[in-house]
Amino acid sequence: KELNGGLVSQTYQFEVEKQPFIFQVGNHLENYNKELFIKNNFSEILPVRRVIQVYQTDLASAYCISEYIEGDKLFDLNSQQLLNIVPAVLNILETLESIELPEDNKGYGYIDGTGNASFPTWLDFVKAVYNDDIYTWDPLEEKGLDSEVVKNAIEELKVYIKSINFTQKNIIHGDLGSYNLLAKDNQITGIIDWSLAKYGDHLYDKANFLFWNEEKLQPLIKAITKKYITNKETKEIIYCYMLQIGLEELYICNTGNLNIQYR
Repeated sequence: KELNGGLVSQTYQFEVEKQPFIFQVGNHLENYNKELFIKNNFSEILPVRRVIQVYQTDLASAYCISEYIEGDKLFDLNSQQLLNIVPAVLNILETLESIELPEDNKGYGYIDGTGNASFPTWLDFVKAVYNDDIYTWDPLEEKGLDSEVVKNAIEELKVYIKSINFTQKNIIHGDLGSYNLLAKDNQITGIIDWSLAKYGDHLYDKANFLFWNEEKLQPLIKAITKKYITNKETKEIIYCYMLQIGLEELYICNTGNLNIQYR
């Protein structure tokens, strides 16, 4: 049967001898190779799908087969269940912070299917949204994008980027929210869709929760705010990441260019 998938994959559940599996098909082989990399390196620490096979077809489509994880997406939980799941999500965030990355995986920003990233430093990744060689903002004004909104956001980012005090390289999911966390019996049973995974500051994942500010996740967002925004410096860092996330979303929505996420 077809399941609610992401933006770049169709997702199905099927069974073999009563054992359930997940079948995903899309145009980005790299996404599935990332899932395989995550499984190979972090499945003993994190509740991630155990990828069985990744394959590229002759028609430039790709597919991924993985083991099924029991649980409901946070989006499908009721208000009491969402309240009950808050401690488990906070525990997952702490686990992500504690992971030691393989020394042979290089770079910062979006990772590729081999577990390497292309930016030499974390700040280079954050600054990329105002790097004209990567993000070409000027032509977007002709398509109706308010250039003042972009200009003001970039100027704010340039001011607050000075507050980033980056000390430890973490694995970042990049899209944690109600659709990519599975839960059962008040525990997180699955973290799915690692297509936007990165190396960098763990606060980026917290900023992503705050940026999207999902109505269903308000108890969790309040808990994240209380736990992590404990001083002026951290508040400014998270604000900086929220600006970067917003600018990137504006760019992708107005250009349809997903290639910046595969650099």
